[in-house]
Amino acid sequence: MQTDLTRVIVTTDMEVDDMNSMIHLALYLNLLDVEAVVYTASQYHFQGDGVHTLGEVNPRWRTKGVRSYEWKVVPPEPDPAAGGLTKYRPFPEGWIERLWTNEYAQAYPTLQANAQAAGEPPFPTPDELVERTYVGNVAFEGDVREETPGSQAIERAIMDDDPRTLWLLSWGGMNTIVRALMSIAERYRDTPEWEEIRQRVYAKVRVMGVMNGVGQDNSWEDHGKELFPELVLWRVPFAYGGYVDAKCAQPDSIELFRAPWPERMLTQGNGPLMARYMLYGDGKVYENEPERFQFGKHATLDWGWPGMEPLQFNPGDFMAEGDSMTYIPLLPFGLRGADNPSFDTLLGPMFRDGEAPAVDVAPMSFDSLGAPTARNVNPFLHAYQEDFAARAQWCAHGPAMCSHPVRIENVTTDRTAVAGESIELTAQATDPDGAGFDARWTISPHSGGYNGAGDLTEWQASGLNVTFTVPDDAQTGDRFVLTLSVRTRGARPCTRYAQVALTVS
Repeated sequence: MQTDLTRVIVTTDMEVDDMNSMIHLALYLNLLDVEAVVYTASQYHFQGDGVHTLGEVNPRWRTKGVRSYEWKVVPPEPDPAAGGLTKYRPFPEGWIERLWTNEYAQAYPTLQANAQAAGEPPFPTPDELVERTYVGNVAFEGDVREETPGSQAIERAIMDDDPRTLWLLSWGGMNTIVRALMSIAERYRDTPEWEEIRQRVYAKVRVMGVMNGVGQDNSWEDHGKELFPELVLWRVPFAYGGYVDAKCAQPDSIELFRAPWPERMLTQGNGPLMARYMLYGDGKVYENEPERFQFGKHATLDWGWPGMEPLQFNPGDFMAEGDSMTYIPLLPFGLRGADNPSFDTLLGPMFRDGEAPAVDVAPMSFDSLGAPTARNVNPFLHAYQEDFAARAQWCAHGPAMCSHPVRIENVTTDRTAVAGESIELTAQATDPDGAGFDARWTISPHSGGYNGAGDLTEWQASGLNVTFTVPDDAQTGDRFVLTLSVRTRGARPCTRYAQVALTVS
């Protein structure tokens, strides 16, 4: 256990985009303490129990059932006939364990060697990851009937004495997380300790969901919210890994999602782990999935949504990682938003579900594919995708052939300043490859707040040690978040960050 790493538990319904997210996450398993990976159910995938139907277990389902792949146009409402389903698009059982014991195990030696060269913590062994993988509540969408090994693993982590924040990452339905919370309530709700236990859960647990904070079923609203109404569900303003990124990623990054870049930089020549990663039209077949969702065969995205024509992609285009946006904000790249939402993460400043994000993000729509607005520009996306490519090479090549990020240390601490004052910003960077790097300071466009007349959006200064002058019209309480970016040179650059907050007093 790396006690200085961010502690997370992943729950997943094993949609094809989850599989890609799992492969991508495998490259960063030494930078997060992944305590458990838990199979769960959702409105898109459930295994059945061989006895009951969905309607018998959960009368408030969301699934669109067979309509989702049999109907040309799929209504947005749940399928009334889905209550008779005994299973639905069941995911391949044991998929995660086989990934650890096969492809990850083959990549493990070079991942480990590169981590050592970069001065990073070691990767968990394949056996350790198998031990941390559990089956949760997979029988039906929203199924919370009984405890499972997965829900028990989550409950143990919530109730243990580890003082670190515990991030529960929902890649599918919330039902296994909710079942763990229900078990805690069942043990303590009728005891004098109940209120103390609830406060302990509130202080320790954070839930990060995708697109909305409540997961891909109704279990939180139906069972969890009443028990733990103050539990915080977090989101981020910028998406990553959507099915349409190869058509609508922001202009400065879109070529990193379109063929041939994903094949050339990710899946080809980087060993069996990255060869498992799925792209549009790559020939891979998805087990138990209907033809409509076989994107590796036909490279066509057709969800049957009203008013949305099928989208045709080029073979080799980035396909999807619909759930990576839950762990990317937690990666220790030097941005401070995982600990304090007034700072950035790699996907923008976090905000609570149900509240407006601090970032003015225009919602993506399929009507404007290929034409994202300026309000959708994530300043860290391009560098993160480059880091993905650098990390992919670690899976099959020794340190001499790979790129490694700099280590940034001795950064100027947060401080107060007055209008017109010049502040020295300093830092040190260690380049493990000796290949050289470029450093620059900018003002974060999404953190802080300045009410003066000046336009600081284009301000930047090159080098590790620079001077920033507080605008003369800055007011008391204005805050400037200055971000240092250090990017290595070479074919597969890596970027790391540091952030300094200056508050006007």
